[in-house]
Amino acid sequence: MKSKCLSALLVLAALTPLFSQEALAQLTPDQRVFDFQNLVALYAKRYAPYAWKNLALGFNMFDVQPWFDRIRAAKSDLEFFEIEAEYVGKLQDTHTAFQMNSTFRADLGFFVDIYDDKVLIDSINRARLPIAAFPFAIGDELVSVDGVSSEEWISRISVWRQYGNPVTTRRTAAQQITLRTQNFFPRAAEIGEAAVVVIRRANGILESYTIPWLKTGVAVTDVPVTPFYKQFADAAASNDPLLERIQDSIYKIPDNDPAYVLNIGARQPIFAAGLPSNFVQRLGRLSTDFHFSGTYVANGLTIGFLRIPSFATPTTALIEELNTEIEYLQRNTDGLVVDVTRNPGGTCYMIDVAARLIPYPFYFFGEEIRATQGLVNGGQAQLELARNSGAPQSVIDYWASYTDKLKKALAEGRLTEPIAACAQFGSPLPTMNHSTPASTVYTRPMIILTDQFSISAADIFPAMIQDNKRAPIVGTRTSGGGGRVSGGWPAGYYSDGLSSYTLTLVVRKEPIVTPDLPPGPYVENIGIRPEIQLDYMTRENLINGGRPYVETFTQILTNRILSVQVSGTVD
Repeated sequence: MKSKCLSALLVLAALTPLFSQEALAQLTPDQRVFDFQNLVALYAKRYAPYAWKNLALGFNMFDVQPWFDRIRAAKSDLEFFEIEAEYVGKLQDTHTAFQMNSTFRADLGFFVDIYDDKVLIDSINRARLPIAAFPFAIGDELVSVDGVSSEEWISRISVWRQYGNPVTTRRTAAQQITLRTQNFFPRAAEIGEAAVVVIRRANGILESYTIPWLKTGVAVTDVPVTPFYKQFADAAASNDPLLERIQDSIYKIPDNDPAYVLNIGARQPIFAAGLPSNFVQRLGRLSTDFHFSGTYVANGLTIGFLRIPSFATPTTALIEELNTEIEYLQRNTDGLVVDVTRNPGGTCYMIDVAARLIPYPFYFFGEEIRATQGLVNGGQAQLELARNSGAPQSVIDYWASYTDKLKKALAEGRLTEPIAACAQFGSPLPTMNHSTPASTVYTRPMIILTDQFSISAADIFPAMIQDNKRAPIVGTRTSGGGGRVSGGWPAGYYSDGLSSYTLTLVVRKEPIVTPDLPPGPYVENIGIRPEIQLDYMTRENLINGGRPYVETFTQILTNRILSVQVSGTVD
């Protein structure tokens, strides 16, 4: 025991000279540089869209010297965190973000979003802001907070968290004007006890209010003292788990993402109040229901409505609910609206839904994968499990092919060729070029609703509907999150930061040509461009519960139904 204590004292004595005066309050410049190197190494090793980002956005993530210069000149840990967040933000990746290890959150009791290109109030907590003292209303415009205009706040905040779609980025930044979260926005905690808020009422009159911030969680202002050894950073950079998960693929917004758009992931659609008075709700009344659905009559036609709030992990109960509803809608409607707006993504449940809406063999995406040794190990483990458990030869062949493709890509320092990623519930094998419809399938005319917060799996699902020419997409360009996400990776052991990253690229059937990005077969950044533009984000919809939006998409569908009845074909 005495020798152990003596050894500990000798180690402590050896460490003591390594602390500088600067380190007593903040990370040293070397510690910041090593942590940034760790962050860059994470993306260099694992990030799939690196070449696409250089081509599409002109951002070379390996040109790091200017970033090192800024980091060494940083005056504080918070400035260092801002630089890291800005570096990751430059990737404009829905799935990819730098996060501080902070739980600090503050809000002003009302929330905003962008409608008609203005920052408008769309939710008010009247328990905190009683109307007698704070008479502003939903639909009023937020002009400024603490003397800074809403547009300037958006410009500042959007640097640190960017999505594949610039409109999604702007909307998320706008929401952070009145709701600050430090995990994504480093200086969120640098606020006073109250904010001076200027609001333009619907009649054009400007009103000023002083509103207290409600603060929760633990803020981070600097990083506690840590002993510094260069070899620690070398060890951290080489850290690679033995076995990575290769099943249960996740295609969703990263955990703790700052997107607080109303009704994101909610069962009830944001425009529920605008549904017709003759709407008869079926699913969504019980807490056990996953979907929201119903029917209504318009222009003498029976319209079905089905909302997919997220692409959750499929279960027997979920598949049974979907089958029952699709069977009912097939028998009792003339056309169907499928709503994936404000859907944060999820898992391969998207192929189960697609198989019940596409009544013929269909293409379902492949992935170009950024190969790592961990993924190779995982594929080999699955292959050996299949062999040892007496799995069908088709399953053994799949895992043999999967592992071989990963090994070759890893050896050659490239992405794999497209590999099938999703299997229908109960099937042992993913499918890509020849996916089959389910036994219960909807065959009538339909439309798919999307918006800027149709994210990841909700980017991919409408892409597959579009690629298979099943139905028109109605709405706005989706988020542009086109790959599988991996989150919670250490982004520097001194600073205790975390990061998520995109490890695959979803590949569509054909290259997509757009006016703002290079042609490519990807969902990443490009998103899904609807055949018919329709934006919920207007003041008229906000004030009227979405009724104009519902009336418009209903007319679009009824026109399609009537056209099909005349032509005798769905497309």
